[in-house]
Amino acid sequence: MINSLSLLRMVRASKPVNSALLFVTLISTGCASITTLPLIPSSVLASLPNPVATSEAQYRAYGDSITAGATLSSSEKPYPAFVAEFKNVTYANNAISSDQACDIPIRQIFPNEDFPTLATHPTYTILIGTNDVSQKEIGSYEAVFMLCQQAAISWLAVPTEYKVLATGSGVTTTGTGAIDGSNNWNAWTTGELGSTVSFTITTGQAGPIYAWPRIIDGNPGTYTYSLDGVVVGSSTTQTTPSIATKNGSSNSLGFLRLPSVPAGTHVVTFTQTSSGANGLSVVGIGTPTKRTTDLLPTVLVGTIPYQEPPSPCASGSSNSPCQAYIQDIEIDVNLFAADGLNVRLFDTRKYMFGTAAEMNDVAHPNEFGQYELSHAVEASW
Repeated sequence: MINSLSLLRMVRASKPVNSALLFVTLISTGCASITTLPLIPSSVLASLPNPVATSEAQYRAYGDSITAGATLSSSEKPYPAFVAEFKNVTYANNAISSDQACDIPIRQIFPNEDFPTLATHPTYTILIGTNDVSQKEIGSYEAVFMLCQQAAISWLAVPTEYKVLATGSGVTTTGTGAIDGSNNWNAWTTGELGSTVSFTITTGQAGPIYAWPRIIDGNPGTYTYSLDGVVVGSSTTQTTPSIATKNGSSNSLGFLRLPSVPAGTHVVTFTQTSSGANGLSVVGIGTPTKRTTDLLPTVLVGTIPYQEPPSPCASGSSNSPCQAYIQDIEIDVNLFAADGLNVRLFDTRKYMFGTAAEMNDVAHPNEFGQYELSHAVEASW
């Protein structure tokens, strides 16, 4: 049963697409009021585009089964299609059902060879976390979730022109090692104690430098990283707890941030401090410092959507597990926004409430719920 409160919330959250909405009038049970429930305009449904290849897409969506459109019929479309129609852009939907944050780099971004540039400066959406909540719960795994999400956000938000990659110029190595080209990583992987890989980068103004080392379950390798010859930190190739996603990922892209680096030319060096062949593996480094005339990629990061009861993500429940991960997401977004990147939050919970009218099952929105999720993206675009 749809109550009047649910309907009113849905009406307040809705907004017109192509300035047209169709309405059906429902009389609320138990009260003498009439409430209008917006439906998807037939003109919108008729004009929804089909996805294209990632390299051709102006808008690229990443996420789990919600973004992928699980439970929708073959004639129905998930929210990226509605966003693409509203913004009049081409789009790719690279989401995979059951994926978690650490799956996105290894199963979605790198297999699709998504290397954003200043010339393309795509717009991205990342909607992830529902499966991290259900599979890993709150606690120590949140740090792993944040690490993988930070890696994905920063990789997509920083264009190739702002990066120094392991296969490019400005890279020197000592000791044994080799390029790992599997899965399009193209990461330099050291092979013995004392081996190094150094990246030279020039920044136009003061700000942080990012690095993207790989993280790998079962690899106890350790390393230090230095800036201009001075060791500024140390790390390990494996995380605690392990990545171990439901879909089987045991490695992913990691993230390091060196703050407050002055403008100029700098050398970031990674040195293996563990013995044996289990070394570190680095894809590259980059800077978020924007040049005045450059148009950077935009990354819109979503909150975990509401679900139906008895899910801990249901509206009106304690919601503490989902809220904990949402706070993690907000921290990640705020970090990169403060660094000057085009990273913004889109709040799914202002538009889709997980009511029976919006859901096909406890976790998956129906097409109307997907339509509402598209409004959240459009509001932050």
